[in-house]
This record gives sequence, structure tokens and C-alpha cells, in this order.
Amino acid sequence: MRFDRPLIRGDGIAYLAWVDTLVLDQDVNFDNQLERLQAVNTYQITWEEETQRFVNVFPFGVAVLQAPFYAIGHLFQTQGWYDLNPDYFRQMQGVGLPYSLWLMIGANALALLAVVLAWLVGRQLADDWTAAIVAWAVFLGTPLFYYSTVSPLNSHNPGAAATALFVYCLASVTGAFRREEAPPVRRTQWLLLGLSAGLMILVRWQLLLVVVPGLALVAWQRRWPGLALAAGVTALVALPLPLVWRRMFNRYVVVPQQAVSGDVFLGVPRGSWWVLTETPRNSPVLYLSLIGLPFLWRRSRSWTVFIVVVILLQVIINGAVLDWWGGETYGIRRMTELYPLYVVLACAALGDIRVQARAGRAWGIVARAALAVVVLYSFVYILSFFSFTWTNPDHVFIAGPETMIPYFLSQPNRWEIIASIFRTHLGPPAWPMPGP
Repeated sequence: MRFDRPLIRGDGIAYLAWVDTLVLDQDVNFDNQLERLQAVNTYQITWEEETQRFVNVFPFGVAVLQAPFYAIGHLFQTQGWYDLNPDYFRQMQGVGLPYSLWLMIGANALALLAVVLAWLVGRQLADDWTAAIVAWAVFLGTPLFYYSTVSPLNSHNPGAAATALFVYCLASVTGAFRREEAPPVRRTQWLLLGLSAGLMILVRWQLLLVVVPGLALVAWQRRWPGLALAAGVTALVALPLPLVWRRMFNRYVVVPQQAVSGDVFLGVPRGSWWVLTETPRNSPVLYLSLIGLPFLWRRSRSWTVFIVVVILLQVIINGAVLDWWGGETYGIRRMTELYPLYVVLACAALGDIRVQARAGRAWGIVARAALAVVVLYSFVYILSFFSFTWTNPDHVFIAGPETMIPYFLSQPNRWEIIASIFRTHLGPPAWPMPGP
């Protein structure tokens, strides 16, 4: 909460339009949203010539998961509860503080859900405390932290939560890392697997490339009745996506950004190598995840193959988008949704400290020392990012760690600047009027 900022900016305005129209208007017509958000709408709501209507090229799944929180925000707004500085917030984000405050709380809740679910899977590979610290450290060291606090309305935070639920359910139905015989799988588990898969596709359709390998893992085990049930629920939950596309773009299958701009948004994956190398460079905790691959191979070869395939598919598709270099916000944001898989790999690398102690192995101590160093680095990187993005004289939003960290460390008054940022942008003291 100390890092939270209840202010919707940039791409968040597009998601705000979605949740506003689905919760308050119960339709996919953006005429009302254009009027409400006209002070901040620049590219988020656009005109589609073919269908002669206003459209939103951003995914709407985030609105589904954030709908309860937005409804509470609407109640607060109508009752005048915590409606501070209304003119400021309407100028900055188009709606009052109660809406963005509750969307921020929703992002916090979804992040906590993702962390807990990742821990529940990770503790099958490591002791409970190691798994808990790993789940927290990976959260802190990847863009999921930023998109759960500073920028609370986006598709990465709910995408990670839905993926974590999918991974948790997949581990349950496949008996993933259990040493003892797995209990019978209940129908509810298959339903939750399909529900989480459908939500993943609604939140970020690229996550279909996580769902398919996951269901293929179930097929590998020949769990045909459960697979049929999960696949059916997935299709049913994801069905609104082509229907909404059909209404907005007159096509059931479309790349929305490409349909509106005319540019080839999804093409040759020329940036995939950059995505692959820059992701761990910006989030060094993921090097520990990569080290976990051979350790996981010893426990479950099928899950190791599944995770490798998923990571490579995401690298390929994220390197194939038009702005493959985009999203360098405290790490490579488009790889954020794989958070639970990073936790699983890192837990495999660290293992159970009790078993290692009895065997007299030094690896457990070395790996945990490396994790402590990475956590310390993550805090330095976070503060460096805040200092750079809000104070650099060139007004550049983001740069690599080789630029931002020296910039922060070279500031003679760095701690006074950080204190000022926390007064004016982040945390409860800034909530009545956080700076953009």
C-alpha cells in the first residue's frame, strides 16, 4: 500500500472505458465513455470507419475481474464518500477518486491472489518459508509489482492472477510435483481450470499460447473427460471475445490495433531475441528461475517441457508485435503474466532447505544468499526507476538499468528526492492528489 497510486493514466484510460461501460452502462457502446473521458482520451477510444462506431482496441477481460471493485467505487461516488478533489481527478483521469481508489484496491487483491496461488504451487517444490519468500521476491523483482501498485489498471495484473489460478489448477489436476499418490480430481477443479483459462484469454488473448500447452499437458496424461470439461468451459468463458470483436470490427477474429491503424501489428518475430535477453536482464530474479530448469527436470519432465514451451511461445509472440521494444517499464511488461511459472522454477532451484541441511549440501545456502542479493538489487532498481522517471531533465519515462541506477546513485540528494516522491506520488499521503 505504501507504493499505491490511485490515478489512472495512459493505457489505463482504455481499460477504464471498458470497466465503465460494462459496469455502469452494461453495453459495448463507447459514446458515453467518450463524453466522460474526453479530458483524457487521446488514443484509447477511436473511430472505426467500417462499422461507423467508437471502438476500444484494448482487451476487456480486466473489466470483468475489476467489475466488483468499480461497482463499490460507484457506490462511494454516489454517496460522496472519499470523493476528494473531484475537479483534479476529473481533469487527470476523467472520473472521481472513489473509482480509481477501488480499482487500486482491486489490483492489490488480484496481486495478492497471484502471490498466494504461486506460493501454493511453489511449496510443493520447496519448504513453506522458502516458497513464500520466492513468491514475494519474484513479485517485487518483476513488472507485476509496478502494475499492482503504481499503475493499478492494466491487463498485466489481472493476467498474472488468472494465469496463477490456471497454473494452480493445472498442478492440482495433473498431480504435478506430488511425491505421494494424488487424490481423485473433482469436477470443480476441472471447472476452475476452464474458468481460469477463459479469463486469461479475455484479459490478454496472447495467453491462449499458455492455455493450449497447459491443456496439451492434460491430454498427455490422457485425462480425456476432464480435458473435455475444461476445454468446454474455456470456450464458453472466452466466447464473448469474438462476439465483441464482431460487434466492434465486423469480424470474429481480428487483431484490433491492426484493424484500426492499418499497420501490421503482428508480424515476423524480429524482436524475440531482444525480449528473451532483456527480460532477465531487467529482472535478475529470473536468472534464478532459469537455473531452476534442470532442478525441475528431475521432479517432472512434462512440466519442464510445458514451462519451456510456454516461455518460448510468449517470447515469440511478444517479439512479433509492432512495438516489440515497448513496455520496458521496470522490466519487460509483456512477459509479466508468466509470474507463477517463474515462481515454480525458482522454488525448484532453491528446493527444501531441511532436506539440503540433512544432506549437508551447500547449494541451498548459496542460492538463498543469491536471492537476498537480488532482493536488495530489486529495491535499488525500484527507487532508481522512481527517481529517474519523475526527475530526469530529458523527461524520458524509462531507460535500462544501466542508465537509471547510476542516475539515482549519482544524485547527491537522492533520499530527499525519494521522500518527496512518496509525499507527492505514492502511498496514502499522496492519495488525495497524486501527481501524474
